[in-house]
Amino acid sequence: MKPWRYASGQLGLTLVSESFGTYLAFFYLERLGLSAAFYALARTAYAFWDAVNDPLLGHLSDRTKTPWGRRRPWLLLGIPLFLLFYLLVFWVPDWARNPGVLPYYFALAIVLYETAATVVWTNHGALFPEMFRNLPERARAAALKRGTELFGLILGIALAPVVYAQVGFFGMALLFAGLSLFAFLFFLGGVAEDPRAGSGLGLLSSFRLVLGNRAFWVAALVGLLFEFGRTVIQTGMAFYAKYSLGLPEAATTFLFAAVFLVALPSVFLWGRLAQALGGKRAWRLAHLLMGVAALLLFLPQSLPTALLVGALVGAGFAGVRVTGEVVMAKVIDLDAERTGTRREGAYYSLVGLLGRASGALVGLSFALLGPLFGYVSGENPGPNPGLAFRFLLSVVPGAAILLAYGLTALFPHEVRE
Repeated sequence: MKPWRYASGQLGLTLVSESFGTYLAFFYLERLGLSAAFYALARTAYAFWDAVNDPLLGHLSDRTKTPWGRRRPWLLLGIPLFLLFYLLVFWVPDWARNPGVLPYYFALAIVLYETAATVVWTNHGALFPEMFRNLPERARAAALKRGTELFGLILGIALAPVVYAQVGFFGMALLFAGLSLFAFLFFLGGVAEDPRAGSGLGLLSSFRLVLGNRAFWVAALVGLLFEFGRTVIQTGMAFYAKYSLGLPEAATTFLFAAVFLVALPSVFLWGRLAQALGGKRAWRLAHLLMGVAALLLFLPQSLPTALLVGALVGAGFAGVRVTGEVVMAKVIDLDAERTGTRREGAYYSLVGLLGRASGALVGLSFALLGPLFGYVSGENPGPNPGLAFRFLLSVVPGAAILLAYGLTALFPHEVRE
C-alpha cells in the first residue's frame, strides 16, 4: 500500500473521532444541559463495555481469513456504521432533549458510536506493521499518517467552532462525515493484504502472550497516560477559552490552530529524529516536551501568550504521535519473531481499549471540578470557573504526560532497525 493511501484513512478517522471527542462534552453539557456527573458516569460505564468488545473484535480480526485479507471486510462493515452513529450523536431530536430522556439518549449514542469506532480504529491500525516493515519505511509512513491526522485535527477541531457557529452541531457532523467518507474510499481502494496471514491461536492463548509482553505494557501504559492528557487538553480547550481567558467561542479556533499548525510540519522533523536518534530516544524526548508544555498552559492570561504555549504543545504532540507509532510496530515485530504469528489486531485492540479507557479518566476529571471548584454545568459554573479550567487544562495533563515520560525509560528495547 502506498503511504499516502494509508494516511488518507487516518484523515477520515481523525476528522470524525476528534470532533466527537473534543466537542461531545461541550455540546451536551453547555448546549443541552446534561450534568457533568452523568457525563462522567456514562463515560466510565462505557469503559467496562470497551473491556469486552475491544479484545474480542481485535481477536476476530486476526483470525479472519478471506480472499480479500483479514482487515478489509471489517473496514467495509465498520466504516458506514462509524459515520452513521457519529451523526446520531449530534442529531438530538426534540423528544430526546427532555431532561428525563437526554441521559439515556446520550449513553446509547456513545455506546453505538464507540463500538463502531473500535472496529475501524483497530483494523486500520493493524495494517501499519504489516504494510511497512523497517524503521526508515515506518518513520516516513508514520510522518505522513500523523501529518494527515493533523490536517484532520485542524479541520475537525480548530475549525469546528467556526463551522458549528454557522450551521449548528448537526450541520458540522454532516460536513465532517461527508469529507471522511471520501477519505475512506481513497484508503480502501489501496488496501492489499496477504490472504495467507493470520493467527491460529485461540482467544485466551493470544491475549496471554500479549499480556505477558513487558514491552507492550510499557508502551500501552505510556500511551494511556498520553491519550488521557491530550484528550483533557482537547476536551477542555473550549471551556478554557471561555472561562479562563475570557474569549468568545470562536477564539477556540485560534488556540487549536496554534497547536496544529506547528505540529503539522513538526511530524516530518520527528520522522527524521526517530531515524537519527532511534525510536526510543526520540519517543522519550517528545513526551518530555509535551508534558512541560502542558504545565505551561496554566500561565497565559491573554490570547497571544496562550498561542505561544499552544505552539509548544503542538511540537510535543507531533513527536509523541510519530515516535509512538514506530515503537508499537517494534513491539509487534518482536512478538512475531518469538511466537511465529502476527497478531496486530490483538495488540491494537488493547491499545485502543486503554486509549478509550482514558475517556473514563477524562470524565472523572470533569467530575472533580464540582467538589474542587464548584463547577456543575454551563447553567451553574460555580464561583471560579476560570481557575477550574486552568487547572484542568494544565496541571492534570501535564502531570499525566510527565509520568508517561518517566515510564518510557522502562521500555526494554532500542528501536534502531
